[in-house]
Amino acid sequence: MATRREPFWRTLGTPTTLVLYRTPDNWRYAIYFTGPPGVADGALADPPSPSEPDVAQAALLHKAEELTRRQLEVLWRASDQPDSWTGSVASAGPPPQA
Repeated sequence: MATRREPFWRTLGTPTTLVLYRTPDNWRYAIYFTGPPGVADGALADPPSPSEPDVAQAALLHKAEELTRRQLEVLWRASDQPDSWTGSVASAGPPPQA
């Protein structure tokens, strides 16, 4: 008897914070979730590391929306660390239907 598994995006909670930082090789990110809590992290394939922060922020927003299948509104601010930005999710669209 096969068990029915939930699609991965159904197990993610609501995104609350996006963290973006530049390394010499690429842009890295972390997306924090609540209810259930968790984190998704990795490196952005595009844009390249020398790109402007607003280009990388748009790429991360697209990645987060693709991952969660939700429309997100994010407010960005520079972090205390160099080449690092934090985005607070101001609003998240409704969770997708199965």
